[in-house]
Amino acid sequence: MKKNKKLKRNNNKVLLVLLGILLICFALIGYEFYKYFYAGTGSTKYGDRLEGIEKYPLKETLSDDIKDIYKDTSSIGKINVQVKGKIIYITIDFKENVKVNAAKDLAIKSLDAIEEEYLNFYEVQYILTSSYETNETETKYFPVFGAKSSDSSKVVW
Repeated sequence: MKKNKKLKRNNNKVLLVLLGILLICFALIGYEFYKYFYAGTGSTKYGDRLEGIEKYPLKETLSDDIKDIYKDTSSIGKINVQVKGKIIYITIDFKENVKVNAAKDLAIKSLDAIEEEYLNFYEVQYILTSSYETNETETKYFPVFGAKSSDSSKVVW
């Protein structure tokens, strides 16, 4: 009888130690899940990707400067410029029939409004659309998308 009590007491100690180890493992796993999924959610949506952006502040008049480049171009209807993070989005709508290559060349002129050092920091995304409606084949190629990376000097269409 004494042997059974001693054996049960030893079994209980082993079970308690194993239960403690199991609880510690669950706590560590829970902490790692929290850290992976929720830690840092209070920061900005860009995280640390905008590091150094304070050295390259864009002019408040960037949108107006780009629109001024095209003020004498009658084929352009609307121009929309947005800056989100390190990307400058430029949308140009053509109101007249324009060939795609001519539209691309006109769009690239907008880079003149951005200083060279800023072009090496920001990326530029283009969307070229045409509100000119005709049955000609040239307008079916719109919209045209283009991008200029910060480490490249060329626009890729």
